[in-house]
Amino acid sequence: MIEEIIISQQIIEYIINVEPTSVFRIENIEGQSLALKFITGIVDAVRANKKLKEAKKKEEEARLEFEEQKAIYQNVDTSNPFEGMINQFAGLTNQYAGLENTMEDLTINKQQAEFEAQRFSQSQANILSGLREASGGSGIAALAQSLAQQGQIAAQKSAASIGMQESANQRAAAAEAGRLQTQEAKGGSDIQLQKAKGQADVDAKIAGGAQVAQQLEMKKQTTLLEMELGEYEKAQQQTAGYQAQKEQGIRDAISGGGELIMAAAGSDRRLKNNIKLIGSSPSGLKIYAFEYINKSFGSGIYQGVMSDEIPQHAVIKHKDGYDMVDYSKIDVDFKKIK
Repeated sequence: MIEEIIISQQIIEYIINVEPTSVFRIENIEGQSLALKFITGIVDAVRANKKLKEAKKKEEEARLEFEEQKAIYQNVDTSNPFEGMINQFAGLTNQYAGLENTMEDLTINKQQAEFEAQRFSQSQANILSGLREASGGSGIAALAQSLAQQGQIAAQKSAASIGMQESANQRAAAAEAGRLQTQEAKGGSDIQLQKAKGQADVDAKIAGGAQVAQQLEMKKQTTLLEMELGEYEKAQQQTAGYQAQKEQGIRDAISGGGELIMAAAGSDRRLKNNIKLIGSSPSGLKIYAFEYINKSFGSGIYQGVMSDEIPQHAVIKHKDGYDMVDYSKIDVDFKKIK
């Protein structure tokens, strides 16, 4: 890469010091376009270099902002929102477990049977007392036998009443036991269903959350990659653009400056030595190889003509009295050959 353009101060001074009244005119050597090209190239290169520095500064600022934003973006929480969730029904218990049969401890109603027995006994005693007074001792035996039979019948009735109560108690206990078993079984079934449903909900949410987290992570990484790629491409384009402008300006300056110098190259024999004829142009002009005596014009071997051998409309008179040649008006190229 060319970073600087150094043009010999002596050559520039030599060119600009041409007598203004001489045949040399800027238009005669197409100097206006060459000088404009040279100056424009320098200006463009300087401007592009300034813009390049500004672009690099802005690029660095943008990079820092981008890095800050990227750090914020990277810290976005994309974890599974359902991670660690527990089954809310896991602690349920059977509300019917341990219920007691309220009918199993039922007792018979002895009070009624005892009251009836006492009443019957009292009734017999009363009857026996009355009959003893009426019939005397002879009828007591028969009467006692009759009362015993009646007492037996009353006892049988009392026993039957107690049996009926016991049977009713057994039926009530069995019914309550069945009801309790049904409730307990239903409660156990409901608990299992709730637990299963709760676990299914938890599993579904954890799985869904994991999938969402993965999608968010993938989206985040993709976005970061696109942002990085975009910033990189943008920086490359800006840098390449201004670098191209700078290099184009330098090329224009080199080209314009070189052509300008060559267009007004010193071709007086008195400025040269080691002159050797090496050929001729299509129009018959002799072509020489030579070196400049004054190395400020350039070191090395050059190709060109002698000003005293070419048409005078291509000869330019310098204020110091030396001849210069406008090579744009002849069919010979001025160039360095070694």
